Amino acid sequence: MYKLAIFDFDGTLVDSAPGIVEIMYQVQKFYGFHDQVVEEWKQLIGVPLNDQAKIILPGEKPDFHIEVADKYREFYNSQAVQLCPPFPALGLVLEQLRTRGIMVTIASSKRKLIIDPVLEHYRLEGYFNLVLGADCVSNHKPHPEPVLNTLEKLRCQPEDAVVIGDSSFDLEMANNAGVDSIGVTTGIHTREKLDSTKPTAVVDTLTEAMELILEGKKKAA
Repeated sequence: MYKLAIFDFDGTLVDSAPGIVEIMYQVQKFYGFHDQVVEEWKQLIGVPLNDQAKIILPGEKPDFHIEVADKYREFYNSQAVQLCPPFPALGLVLEQLRTRGIMVTIASSKRKLIIDPVLEHYRLEGYFNLVLGADCVSNHKPHPEPVLNTLEKLRCQPEDAVVIGDSSFDLEMANNAGVDSIGVTTGIHTREKLDSTKPTAVVDTLTEAMELILEGKKKAA
């Protein structure tokens, strides 16, 4: 059994992908971007927003990507709670992990100031030992800093931790930090995309991920 489960937020704990894409289309309509921009943007879910905008808008005027990211936040923040419904099994999963004494944290590319109100609205905040958002670290996924900071703060060894996420960026972060990882196909990335990062396992539901956390499945030596 693992001692620490480090969860991504969007697409892993909450079914936010449809809402994220809807806001992308609102931004597209506001600026008159081509449809292909949104298609490329979807593949970057899991990367910090400013970086997403910079990647999809190469060659634009300086700092235009920041303007676009700020416009996205303006549209998104007013609807954040409604756009982040928890997956149906989340409460059960968190309760089971807590009962077994497993520490549970979040490492997300979404800002903590957005995550906290969502957790509070759904009365989930008490389940988490630590929440790290994009505004809590200097280096973002797939850099290992979010995981390494979590290990340090909770005094946990890498071999006792596992990262659970729906994107290749989550799983690459785990690899870079030297910890196990479980991909879940509940978000934007396909099973094939997740498998390409060579995670410990890939599953289709949070419940299956929980079972592996409790089992403590490790990578083959």
